[in-house]
Amino acid sequence: MAGGKGVRMHSPLTKMMMRILGRPLFRFPMDLALENTDGPVVVVAGDALDEMRSTLPGAHRLDFAHQPLPLGTADAVRCGLSVLPPCDRVLILNGDVPCVTPALLRKLTRAPGIGAAGSTGRPDPGEAAVRVVPGSEATPDSAALVPDVAFAAFRARDPKGYGRVLFGPGGAVAAIKEEKELEDSERGIDVVNAGLYLVGRKLLEDFLASVAPSAKQKEYLLTDVVAFAVDRGGRAEVILVDDPGEVAGINNRAELADAWDRIRAVRNRALMISGVSMPQPAAVDVDFGVTVGPDTVLEPGVSLRGTTRVGSGCSIGAGSVVVDCSIADRVNVLPYCVLESSVIGEGCALGPFAHTRTGTVLKDGAKMGNFVETKKTVLGKGSKANHLSYLGDADIGEKVNVGAGTITCNYDGYKKYRTVIEDGVFIGSDTQLVAPVKVGKDAVVAAGTTVTKDVPPGALAITRVEQVHREGYSARKRKRMGKD
Repeated sequence: MAGGKGVRMHSPLTKMMMRILGRPLFRFPMDLALENTDGPVVVVAGDALDEMRSTLPGAHRLDFAHQPLPLGTADAVRCGLSVLPPCDRVLILNGDVPCVTPALLRKLTRAPGIGAAGSTGRPDPGEAAVRVVPGSEATPDSAALVPDVAFAAFRARDPKGYGRVLFGPGGAVAAIKEEKELEDSERGIDVVNAGLYLVGRKLLEDFLASVAPSAKQKEYLLTDVVAFAVDRGGRAEVILVDDPGEVAGINNRAELADAWDRIRAVRNRALMISGVSMPQPAAVDVDFGVTVGPDTVLEPGVSLRGTTRVGSGCSIGAGSVVVDCSIADRVNVLPYCVLESSVIGEGCALGPFAHTRTGTVLKDGAKMGNFVETKKTVLGKGSKANHLSYLGDADIGEKVNVGAGTITCNYDGYKKYRTVIEDGVFIGSDTQLVAPVKVGKDAVVAAGTTVTKDVPPGALAITRVEQVHREGYSARKRKRMGKD
């Protein structure tokens, strides 16, 4: 169920499209279901359905259902069920609950085994009428104890805002009631609904055919399925979750940040176990579309985004942001670089404070130093631009030296033009290359030169004005200004 707009997010963007480590919120439960169940998966959403669908890769088990009006969770399930192929049981997850683990899902989906190995279906003493389901495998003798509904719940220190789990005589599950529907005597119950369900399909269809709007919210509530099952002689089982954070929903920016922290910790631990070093993992963000090779170091403040690929033996310096880049092995990125849609060859060095923009290619062993910016530029094998330069729309050959303050003047206000610098060229400091222009192999461009014409191979290009000395100038000026 991914229809929540997220009014408390205070954004025109639907809550379900807000991202954690590059992944839209609704993708977390969706991917969990695809990866841990065998049946078809249906995403139910409202007006944002097409936008959500456009972010998804093709999956043969994935389908979509539109909920035209936000009439409640039971109505959302009704919409989803209308496109769900035949099945015995239906697993229902919330699109704004991103931290559910495969282990909890296994417990929930193994609910047919509840009651095996001598379980009575009654709550354990001292557990406040909550039975913790172990998730054991079903046995032939347990068929009679198969629940009609299984759902997850947790104990809340402050249950305000949550639906409460109600228990009947002997501690059996009786119902779930949304907070707005509670009686005053029920508000102190600390066992609250987590919003994950496993329901027999026949029961679910019967329930949806008869469910009425709630008394106060005037919505069709899925929580009513528990009482529906019990009232007709069925069984409901509750799985108590030890860690409430695992099933926490996201309703505001603070809760989004809490979930981000939790998901980041799991993601980074897996990367570190695979051989990636992070001195401060809580300060590193690695999107789910990113891969990082072993023996690579990610320093604090690093953010690897999009489809970035980082090889082995690399170092990504503190505060660097890398988006949609391919970085080969043994690349050294010094602190505070921004790399975008670029290809960085083996053994390259960048930064600090370097910026590669879309279309940059650094060939093996190239060096790009502090405050150098590139765009749609190839920097050839072994070439270097170490200081304070802008290289845009340029093809730079091998073993080229680009001096400090060099600029390729690639834009005339109407069109972009390319600069070609062939192998072995030496570009002196404070050079402007006015494109379109070509500097031939092994040529030298003197410092302070403005290049407006092609430079022949092996030639020296120089455009300096002749230097003139005016003797005694300082003394004359002091006298004229009355400073003697």
